[in-house]
Amino acid sequence: MIKVKITKNIIRKGEVGFGLTLPQIIIGICGLAVGLGMFLMLKDKMSLNLLMTLIFIVMALFIMFGIVRVDGMSLGAILISMFKGVDKRPYCIEGVCRNELVQKEK
Repeated sequence: MIKVKITKNIIRKGEVGFGLTLPQIIIGICGLAVGLGMFLMLKDKMSLNLLMTLIFIVMALFIMFGIVRVDGMSLGAILISMFKGVDKRPYCIEGVCRNELVQKEK
């Protein structure tokens, strides 16, 4: 069998417990708190099946936006960057690589 050496800081970078980082754990706890609050507020006002489905959807959204990461960014951060619009950066024509085909001004 071929062995590959991997440093430990790559394997366990920033993990607190269960393979999650501290912000991910905090968002998961917030999702649980919101789900419990919804249950306590709405348990007498709607059927239990409908209420549990609604709580599941809300908690799944919390977990999805807090724990799932794409290219190191949470889905919430990705949505915020999408709503900001195009990232326009200043561009300077004069630089190291100059286009020699442009005619020089006389």
